[in-house]
Amino acid sequence: MSKPSIYFGAGSILELGDLYPDREFHILRIPEISNVDMKKIRSSLKGRIVSEIIYQKGMPDIQSVQELHYDFWSQVNYENSVLLGIGGGSLMDTAKVLRFKPDGHDWLSRHLDVSIEDPTFTKMPLLLASTTSGTGSEVTPTATIWDFVEQRKHSFFGPQVLANVAIADPQLCVGAPWIISRDAAIDALSHALEAIWNRNRTEETTNLAIFAAKKICHYLPLLRDELDNLEFREQLSEAALSAGLAMAKTQTALAHALSYSETLTSQKSHGQSCAYWLPYVWQLLIQSNCGSDVLAFIDQAIGKSFATPTQMYEWLLDLGFLVHPPLERDKTVEERVNMVRFSARGKNFAGFSFNDE
Repeated sequence: MSKPSIYFGAGSILELGDLYPDREFHILRIPEISNVDMKKIRSSLKGRIVSEIIYQKGMPDIQSVQELHYDFWSQVNYENSVLLGIGGGSLMDTAKVLRFKPDGHDWLSRHLDVSIEDPTFTKMPLLLASTTSGTGSEVTPTATIWDFVEQRKHSFFGPQVLANVAIADPQLCVGAPWIISRDAAIDALSHALEAIWNRNRTEETTNLAIFAAKKICHYLPLLRDELDNLEFREQLSEAALSAGLAMAKTQTALAHALSYSETLTSQKSHGQSCAYWLPYVWQLLIQSNCGSDVLAFIDQAIGKSFATPTQMYEWLLDLGFLVHPPLERDKTVEERVNMVRFSARGKNFAGFSFNDE
């Protein structure tokens, strides 16, 4: 699968001025972007912005995204347009849907959980700029859409969902508060670890994931006391980008499979939901027959920070997360693991054996 054109580094958002010069820009963005940054973006695009939508919906649910999707296309001429999404994972996931022209209010519901592969679908070019250094959505061909009424998680995915351009400018992340920055970084860490303890791992994805995990474990605690430190933001942006590139190829595994019910029932952030399970899943991996190579890769990724899942557990507690104790076993948790064991994400986990299938 191809990947977007990637622009990385402080000030990379200014590359917009040279992109799609003959097209008008529609912007979907979070309200928290600073006036200074928006002034730079508007100046770079030199009057080519024709609409601007402020996204305040939180995690994208099917009802609100369908409504926004239809309203957006009722006012758009796609032939000379491009969509720019600036925000965190929820906004970027929403933008991935918005780029496609719907043929009715139920277009989204008809295209959930089936791969979007038809290149003839009418869609506009999509540019994504992250403001959180977390999900890596800017470089993945997947969006998560929630149905909180039916308590279901859906995927909007496929090669046609991938953005054309990904921008990782750490300056856009400087204003993010600690909790959002923390949750985003742990989301990226979970992507890195899930790419390593994954049956679909390759040498490339493992190297990307190790690189990302090392940076996150080192720089995230430092960021807590220096939220405006551009170097720390840049290191975490690079880590999230690398983790996203790895996860885009492997997809996620058991920790994510377990996390979805946390998000559905409590609407916790994705980072919080994954943090709850990471030490427990690592402990399951250790106790499995996954092979010494996987454990060696995990050690390369986080061994300098944690010798055991218990140490990771204590680190996450110190960062302010609620976390399941890795050595604690109870019937409810074991039943939950067994429920997701044969799900698509559960089957990716290298700690499970499926010889009995």
